[in-house]
Amino acid sequence: MSGLLSGRTALVTGAARGIGAAIAAAMAREGARVHLGDRDGDEARRTAAALAAEGLNATGHSHDVTDEASWAAVVAATGPLDILVNNAGILLMRSIADTTLDDFRRVSAVNTDGVFLGTRAAFASMGQRGGAIINLSSVAGMEGAAHHIAYCASKGAVRLMTKAAALEAAVLGYPIRVNSIHPGGVDTRMTQDTYRFGAGAGVEEAVAATTPSGRVGTPDDIADVALFLASDAAGYVNGTEIVVDGGRLAGRFKRRTKGAAA
Repeated sequence: MSGLLSGRTALVTGAARGIGAAIAAAMAREGARVHLGDRDGDEARRTAAALAAEGLNATGHSHDVTDEASWAAVVAATGPLDILVNNAGILLMRSIADTTLDDFRRVSAVNTDGVFLGTRAAFASMGQRGGAIINLSSVAGMEGAAHHIAYCASKGAVRLMTKAAALEAAVLGYPIRVNSIHPGGVDTRMTQDTYRFGAGAGVEEAVAATTPSGRVGTPDDIADVALFLASDAAGYVNGTEIVVDGGRLAGRFKRRTKGAAA
């Protein structure tokens, strides 16, 4: 453990599993005091307990990112924040015709409202001390996707909220850096449930065939980037987005089969 984040306090939302759990683990292993928030508080506490069993400083909390009172309670429990990772999110794949207004608002409440409430709470906590806010958006926040109107809208909002927050911090004189991460296809429970990753349907192979890096992403791929953005190594990285998708967004790509002509 090199201690890149020694002495710092981090809150990771949606940290019971998947990308959030991987980010929390990476930060704890670099010396941060990590607080894992999740609507499933029991699982957040179990994930934190597993890290604590490694001798790491990790605490789990019940946390609903759509609720103002829940934000107030969790930040009171963490104490002054140095790092906030707005990771909590939900995914809906549904046609426009079949997407109800309640569906749209439910996705927005978690993916967009939750990031706003977290950013507001982090500004109040960090203030003149400064810190790093990392927002999890998606490649779907940079390009459209059929049957994902609610998700694309929410993640596109996260991208621009990130930029607005970075600029406002500068105007206020707060040394707070705000950046967004845009994962592509990552194997998590959420993508397993939505896209049938891991179900033997050939989804991973299809993604790998259209990905220059030749594979599906992992939660650790995203955690590595979050760790960088939280650290002093990213001291001049602010108000921008980092795409972590194995190169898929770079342009059209189809991996050649063996023996195919160049």
